[in-house]
Amino acid sequence: MRLPINILGFYFRLPVSSTWAGPGDRPTSPGVPLSQTVAPAAPQTDTIAQHFICTGGYNMENCVTEMAVLRKVLAKYPISELGEWTWVLIRSEDWKSVVLPRGISPDSPAFTSIEKRATFIEQALVTEVPGRRGELMKTWRMNMDDLLDFAIAHELAHILCKERDEGEAKHAARMLLEGKPIACKSKPASKAGSKGMGQKR
Repeated sequence: MRLPINILGFYFRLPVSSTWAGPGDRPTSPGVPLSQTVAPAAPQTDTIAQHFICTGGYNMENCVTEMAVLRKVLAKYPISELGEWTWVLIRSEDWKSVVLPRGISPDSPAFTSIEKRATFIEQALVTEVPGRRGELMKTWRMNMDDLLDFAIAHELAHILCKERDEGEAKHAARMLLEGKPIACKSKPASKAGSKGMGQKR
């Protein structure tokens, strides 16, 4: 059964369940899914202000396992600078139904809403999804480890620099990937909205 589920103000037509992975992960916003599973708390580190959610269709074991892959990559980056932020894993089989209505290419395996203070990650970035991983590697011309790293760095560039321009975001992402301090182009904060990864040329 699929019903519209409200996650941080976004409505998704997903299975009626959701899994919350990590310390303090239940969002305070209204529209909590009809059923939920709370995963064991992760160690209290610099991710304490970060919340981790798996959308409908996940069980607790898969959510915790796949979210651990995401957390490991996030630990390499200055996510403490984000303040309160939510990371949402969405199953690959649901991805297109989530991104297409928002005008985001299904070839983009991640997108961010600065207004909602949330980043949405496709499942195939953190675990094997037959067929889908091959599509993403062909589109982006990267192996999956590099693509996950690039996706996280790219979304962080959009967030930290309040940057909607894809070229500028890619430049800032490369600095993060090289372990350099991020240098944002001086400009007024951009308008709120959802922004996905620009396709690699």
